Amino acid sequence: RISTSRTSRTRPIRCTLPLCTGTRGPMLCLLLAPAALAAPTGAALIYCDPVGYEGRYFREACEARGVLLVRLWSTPYAAMLSEDLEDAEERAAIQRGCAPAAGEEAAWAESALSGMAITGVLCGSDAGLATAERLQHALVPARTNGLVPARRDKYLMHEALRTAGLAAARQSVARSWEEARSFLSTLPPPLRVVLKPRRGHAGLRVGLASSEPQARHMVETLLSERVSLDTEAEGGALCQEVLEGEEWVVDTVSRAGEHKCVALWRYGKGEANGAPFVNFYDELRPCAGEGEERLVRYALAVLDTLGWRWGPAHIEVKRTSRGPVLVEVNAGRFNGVDFGLLADVCVGHNAYDVTLDAYFDQAAWAALPALPPRALRGAGRLVKLVASEEGVLRAAALPPAGLESLVRWGPEPSEPGEPVALTVDNNSCAGYAWLLHADEAVVAADCAALHELQAAGRLFDVDSASGAES
Repeated sequence: RISTSRTSRTRPIRCTLPLCTGTRGPMLCLLLAPAALAAPTGAALIYCDPVGYEGRYFREACEARGVLLVRLWSTPYAAMLSEDLEDAEERAAIQRGCAPAAGEEAAWAESALSGMAITGVLCGSDAGLATAERLQHALVPARTNGLVPARRDKYLMHEALRTAGLAAARQSVARSWEEARSFLSTLPPPLRVVLKPRRGHAGLRVGLASSEPQARHMVETLLSERVSLDTEAEGGALCQEVLEGEEWVVDTVSRAGEHKCVALWRYGKGEANGAPFVNFYDELRPCAGEGEERLVRYALAVLDTLGWRWGPAHIEVKRTSRGPVLVEVNAGRFNGVDFGLLADVCVGHNAYDVTLDAYFDQAAWAALPALPPRALRGAGRLVKLVASEEGVLRAAALPPAGLESLVRWGPEPSEPGEPVALTVDNNSCAGYAWLLHADEAVVAADCAALHELQAAGRLFDVDSASGAES
């Protein structure tokens, strides 16, 4: 029997947060813990870009612990939120809620937080990572992670690993097609090369080229379009060797330089709608033996190399024939999807709560094992729904019948009349299905059934003509 009381919503929340308005001074959302839950402790946690499910989870979790949650916008994310707003007061409210500029952190804290004890800074977006890193460095110096751009720049992170003697991808940054072609000439035939932005998220503009004309088109697109909201991101097209093997994720939480692996995930990825790396599902895996332990050791060495000491990290690694090789590290970010239920049931804890333990409960942190169990309590997969047609939804997207392990259904879109976009990356994911069961074979069969429905275009009833007209 599975309790879902802590996360009772049925649809994922994407980028939703009520605007807090004020007439003067920095706009803050200060969430005081109700007395029925816990008495205020005097401790405060800053949350940068509190969007989606994560923002809601931390609001409730901090209330339960008596911790004050201070919510701020990073400048890049605030700019994105304000872009399409016509109401001047709404735009002004967002600006009042922005994090202080560099060099103004101490004065802002003195004015806005009235002496509250800030224990840490978390982040809910890729765009806000540099801001969160800076705020923690300035406001919580005893828990600083330093200021390290290599944690966000995919080129710099691989070069840092190479310098430290860790396995890293062969790569080059191209600022012209001629520079890219020079790197391509060093790769063995037949040509296969990964092309991506140095700074990006959700798989946006990540491509696989198998010919020079294809590679040239991708490179020139990367050079002409900015993907990241972070305006400080370095330009150029990142060219990398193709890393063959399964892609795994090591989710970690760190406290004062001590790292603990809180979950292992195996990605199911493949081609869909002409895109090479569409994520079909995330599968929780046990730390069953030497292979998994080697993966974790490599991931923790990556964190040490990049100077990560406090907070969560989401580390994507390929298990290649030469051993684990980094895809990318997301230091300061969680998994990016609603994984809490699956982790709680299958592992016994989740990265959100463990992060709060790292900041606020040393005893709970000390009691936590350093690795996931050798055998999980159950089998769990988060299926990422794929829309294979674009247009307008004709009928409600109901859960398919006969899926024994389906415990939650969250399609996006879900209601008639909503637009449907082709799924080509995580940003265009068409929603989620949560699968949980004691029998791993049942979960695998249900996952395969969903994949078959998606590939045949039978998961969503789409009016493609309406999409073409619009």
